[in-house]
Amino acid sequence: MELRRQPAVGAGGVAAHDGLARRGGGDGLDRRLSADGAAGRGRRGGAVGHRLPPDPSADEGAHVNGSPSARGAWIGLSAFFVTAVFWGANVPVTAVLFGAFDPYYMSIWRVAVATVALAAMLVATQGWSALAIPIGWTRFALLGLSMSAFFVIYNVGLLYTNAITAAAVMVGSPIYAALFLRATTGAPFDKGFWVAAPLTLIGGAIAVLGRAEAGGQTLSLQGGEPLIALCIVAWTLYSMAAQRWFRPEESQLRRTYVGCFSAIFWSSVIWLVCRVVGIAGPPNLDPPAEAVLLLVGIAVLATAVAGVSWNVGVSRLGIAAGSLWQNAVPVFAVLISMAFGIHPTGQQIVGGVIVMAGVAYMQWLKFR
Repeated sequence: MELRRQPAVGAGGVAAHDGLARRGGGDGLDRRLSADGAAGRGRRGGAVGHRLPPDPSADEGAHVNGSPSARGAWIGLSAFFVTAVFWGANVPVTAVLFGAFDPYYMSIWRVAVATVALAAMLVATQGWSALAIPIGWTRFALLGLSMSAFFVIYNVGLLYTNAITAAAVMVGSPIYAALFLRATTGAPFDKGFWVAAPLTLIGGAIAVLGRAEAGGQTLSLQGGEPLIALCIVAWTLYSMAAQRWFRPEESQLRRTYVGCFSAIFWSSVIWLVCRVVGIAGPPNLDPPAEAVLLLVGIAVLATAVAGVSWNVGVSRLGIAAGSLWQNAVPVFAVLISMAFGIHPTGQQIVGGVIVMAGVAYMQWLKFR
């Protein structure tokens, strides 16, 4: 299959979509991790193969049997909603930013600004001592590498496909995440998952096709599609590590800060390599003030705040539920895009309703 490189702007619509999954206190993975902790296999700062006990504060909302309490479920639901809104806003704003910044160079500044914002929140809530790295250096490095790998793999995948095809592949994120967890941890599928997942797949596909027709684009395979699916695995690895490699009492805010801090180094290395081989363009050292303000805003909201709220949501409701909320991101992206003069099609509205129905069904089962 011949690879055809697409313009960098094509990556912008979705490239900064920060996120995928994290282990939750409410799903089968939590029970698996609890067994790991009981076996005494966790050790602070140890090698990658050693696992820590799960976050018991995942949180006080979790029942002993791994099912979230009503309070924990509401907290998780609210956190996912906040995440989906900010990640939805990220899509049209990043599309604008790619007119001023190279995607690889911009990723350095996104994680750097997000790290500063997270550090400020940490100091304000937990004191200066919370800025210290609470895990071993090997885990610290791998945590940031997996986070950075998500952005890079996604960007490279977008270079060799188009935005519509990439969005269609991303619609399958609930399935990719669930199968990956099943294969690596043996975690059972959440109750209602196989009803909710098809609904989000169908709704997402309708919305993507509606956007394709509105823009005169078509679905076409060009070689980068497997990388789009692979980036979901990279984020899932980061999310699992963020839960396993910290002491149980560590806050989700601090875990997110440590991951972003490590990602600054890896994002810089990746940009430098891409610059040398000619993938990345020269950095824009004199961007317009409006672009800088947008970059700071989206880094704080979509990368820092949404990163924390995503981790909180997954810690309460689980990775499977979180992956379903991923398909709600385009719904909010369409709504927020209206502020930029981009209006949704009928298919996008119908698709969005179906996606939200799938998400609501699975959340309803957790509240029963």
